[in-house]
Amino acid sequence: MLNLRKPETSATPVTTTTQSILDRYPRPDTSRSTSSLTPENPLLDVGPTDFVIGRGTKLKGEVDAQGDVIVEGDVEASIRAATMRIDAGGSVKGDLHVANAEVRGNFEGTLNVRECLTVCSDGYISGAIRYGELKVDKGGRISGEMALVGREETSPALFADTDKE
Repeated sequence: MLNLRKPETSATPVTTTTQSILDRYPRPDTSRSTSSLTPENPLLDVGPTDFVIGRGTKLKGEVDAQGDVIVEGDVEASIRAATMRIDAGGSVKGDLHVANAEVRGNFEGTLNVRECLTVCSDGYISGAIRYGELKVDKGGRISGEMALVGREETSPALFADTDKE
């Protein structure tokens, strides 16, 4: 007699350890800006995206990003972005103008944060630092000139690039 049934096997699902960049970095918080999804095609995102400088990457120059900047490598630049995250092992030297920043790596230079600056336990900042709110985890280190930006001073004009003449 002919058996047409599929053989029963105990197949275990194969799991992969490789993560894509989309797995490592979730979509940015779009609640801080207007929706970038178009009503005609809700899957088409035309708004700001993350800019990731990966491990082993060195970048020199100027970055003007509408979205979030995530640094895992070495950067020597002037950066303007919505938010900045310097991951452990990441290093930034230069001028930074952002609304919010989280530092787990190293930063050296001029740091202007309109809203909240978070220095994690493995973060180190040195230079001229201006912030609206400061959070420092146990172990986080800060060295340099620090100034609290008052509410009346948090206008975008204050953070305009004054170095250019």
